[in-house]
Amino acid sequence: MANQYKEACRRELENLVSREANLDAALLCSVDGLPVAFVSDIDLEIDAMSAMCSSMLSLGDALSIQGGDDACIQVVTQSRSCTFALIHAGDELLLALMGNRSLKLGMLLGHARKEVEIIVELMNKSNRQDKAAQASLPLKNKKPALLEELVNRVVQEAQHK
Repeated sequence: MANQYKEACRRELENLVSREANLDAALLCSVDGLPVAFVSDIDLEIDAMSAMCSSMLSLGDALSIQGGDDACIQVVTQSRSCTFALIHAGDELLLALMGNRSLKLGMLLGHARKEVEIIVELMNKSNRQDKAAQASLPLKNKKPALLEELVNRVVQEAQHK
């Protein structure tokens, strides 16, 4: 992921946490548990949080599969002082939001869903920009194409002849 994309996600998370007084932290991480972007009003160990969030959402997915579904939509945990919502953000990322007990569960889940839409759009925009930048490079600087891309190119050229 490009640094521009990570910075855009961090800014978006920062806007969300500043808009919602009862939201204490927002974390975007890979499904492998590596932090991508985070904002927190409290002291958190981000690497550990990313790993735990990834594990929890993976467990939710495994439980869903056992129940006959393909994946879970969200995982929610509550303690006396806070509520966590974990949700997939596309295929490669997950979003974790942590709110204090004053933040209603429905509001927390609403924030999570809306934020995922924004993050997925940022990711799609970044991917489009990366592809455009790659296409504008001279041929010698381009990354090697995948076999599927090469086959598609050959088929397209054959159809145009």
